[in-house]
Amino acid sequence: MGATETVLASPELENSVFLSLLRLAFDKAGSHLLETKGQEHVINILSGTCALHLQLADGRRMTIESAGNREDIFSGNPEMVYIPIHCRYEIVCQKFPFDAVIYMAPTNESAPVAHVKPDQVRMLNSGKSDWQRKVFIGMGEDGPATRMILGETESPPGNWSGFPPHRHTKPDLPREAKLEELYYFNFSPPSGFIIGGIYDAPEAKEDARLQLFRHGQVFGVSWGYHFLAPCPGYRVRYTWALGGHEKVFGAWLDDSELAWLHNS
Repeated sequence: MGATETVLASPELENSVFLSLLRLAFDKAGSHLLETKGQEHVINILSGTCALHLQLADGRRMTIESAGNREDIFSGNPEMVYIPIHCRYEIVCQKFPFDAVIYMAPTNESAPVAHVKPDQVRMLNSGKSDWQRKVFIGMGEDGPATRMILGETESPPGNWSGFPPHRHTKPDLPREAKLEELYYFNFSPPSGFIIGGIYDAPEAKEDARLQLFRHGQVFGVSWGYHFLAPCPGYRVRYTWALGGHEKVFGAWLDDSELAWLHNS
């Protein structure tokens, strides 16, 4: 009770093919029940604090007394909770406004419940010049999620992100993995926007599909070379998940015409 649950992406909505994304928000104290069934869940807490009461697949119960540490997504490292398949859990809001996104992926594997705290998050400086950004890896290729890699990225105002354009479309390890990606955007102030671009091949940029995304919207990428171009003057920080059976971070292929930028 007291929560607003919104499905932002799913195969049923036809804006993703593998991953699903749910937003859960409380503007007052309350609780909300969820069930993982045949999907693993990762909760990324953007603001507020909650407790979690879990019933695991084998009937055992456990509690995470407190999770969440931020006033908003811009005020610190992410904090995440992994919940395996065939679990029921209750999120109890302790401090509001509470805002979280829950990434979901189908899997037949199970792993232990995990609580990744802010000091366990790995931060990378990626890119340079006007395409530099900070990447926060909450759950990497070594787990705990079995089908997802998750984190957040923050770009300085106007800096492009996800650049050079890259793809992770074909199962060709170690060079490239087949992974879907879901971005969820946040801006400060909230009136900002970002352009998401996607195209088939380096020589086909003129056929790129471009779309404008605003605060709280989702960009799903299941194919092609893709990039992000934020508007100047606004902070942007987005959550992301890479999902698939080949869970390897960095196994993507850069657009061959722009890859030279790494050495510029």
